[in-house]
Amino acid sequence: MDTINTKKILDFTKLTGLTERITMSHGTLYVTLLQPERCDFFHGIIRTFYKDNINTDGGVNMYAVGDEFAFDFVPADREAPVFTDEEEKGVWSEFAEEGLQDEIDAEAEIQMQLDQDAKEGR
Repeated sequence: MDTINTKKILDFTKLTGLTERITMSHGTLYVTLLQPERCDFFHGIIRTFYKDNINTDGGVNMYAVGDEFAFDFVPADREAPVFTDEEEKGVWSEFAEEGLQDEIDAEAEIQMQLDQDAKEGR
C-alpha cells in the first residue's frame, strides 16, 4: 500500500475515536480498541472507508491478534465472506456476543438475588 493511502487509513482510524493504539505494518492495520467488543462495528466502518475512499474493488479482513485486531486490505475476491447486503456483521460477533451474554446473565442473576433478599428483608 502506498504512503498516501496508508496515511489516509491512519488518519481516519484516529478520527473514529474508537482506538487506543494504532500501527500500520506491511499494509496491515493493527489497532487496540477502547472497547474490543465493538470490533465488528469498527471492521464495518474501516471497510466502508476503504471501499469509498481508496479501493472500490477491495475488501478488509479482520483477525484477532492477542489484545489487538489486525485488518488486512485485500482484493474483493480474497475478502472473508462476513458482510452481507442487509447487515454488516463480522466473524468475531458470536464470540463478542457470547462474552457479553455471559456478563449480562451473571448481572441479571445477581440483581434477581438482591431483589429476592430485599423482599425477604435481608
